[in-house]
Amino acid sequence: MKLTDKALENYNAALGSCPRSGGGVHGWVLSTANLAAFANATAEDAERDIIQKMTRPPSPASEVATAVAKAYREHKPGTKYEPTKYRKPKPMPLPLTREAIIRRGAEIGGTEADWFHRSPVYLPEAEPGPADALAVLRALWEPDEFLFIGDTYKREVRTVREHIRRLEQGEAVPPLIIPNVLCGRAVPNPKDNGKLSARCDEAVVGFKYAVAEMDDVSREAQLQFWAGFTSAPIAALVDSGGKSIHAWLWVDCKNREAWERDVEQGLFERVLIPLGCDPKCQNESRLSRLPGHYRAEKRAWQKLLYLNPEAGR
Repeated sequence: MKLTDKALENYNAALGSCPRSGGGVHGWVLSTANLAAFANATAEDAERDIIQKMTRPPSPASEVATAVAKAYREHKPGTKYEPTKYRKPKPMPLPLTREAIIRRGAEIGGTEADWFHRSPVYLPEAEPGPADALAVLRALWEPDEFLFIGDTYKREVRTVREHIRRLEQGEAVPPLIIPNVLCGRAVPNPKDNGKLSARCDEAVVGFKYAVAEMDDVSREAQLQFWAGFTSAPIAALVDSGGKSIHAWLWVDCKNREAWERDVEQGLFERVLIPLGCDPKCQNESRLSRLPGHYRAEKRAWQKLLYLNPEAGR
């Protein structure tokens, strides 16, 4: 048997063995794209074949095209390839459902004071500040887990223990946080031409929290929405100091495949986006506002309104 025949045989066998959704589909896409290149299939045929055999929709829509482009760039340099452009259908809005949730929240009690007194972790009745940041760091992560906390331009990732130590020594509370746990080192970021990054989606290793926000209704209505959305496992509710309230939802996905299935496709596409939440929040390295930071440009604090480390358990 010729080498090319064997490669084609391996490629066809791989096409028939895509795992079930949540069982390693993304890894299968990458390996099958490599086999397609070895088998001398055209890049366009590889993209089409892989999409047809996948057990779930590509997520993001460019998932397969990105894998094929990478495989042919490495194994068939010089290959001309124009990926097919896919657009996901937009989820149908559910404005009446959202209004009903907001009304329910108003009846239950969705004011800032209601959230404050409902918090399972006691929040001191004082001006916001470092105590807010320290409260979430101590309650929601383990000391040796790596988190990004900083501003838009900083790329440093440190352990929770180190972040706490710096705040206790009087360092100013930074404005931003990635609530999911990072690996602590720089890895290639496929969304930025393979540049190394310690705070990209690929660097996430602990898929604990999804960040959800909306800013097309008033702050009051947002607080009422999250009060009325009684099934939401809210670990923390943070006033961004701007237009929106950020909800940190406990999702505890086992791996990236589970995140794509349960958070991106399930939670966001089927529930949160139709209810008016920002669709840009669904990636695993989403930035959120760290409570305890003073936004000078807004003359407002980023405040911790609610903290429940047992949410969803």
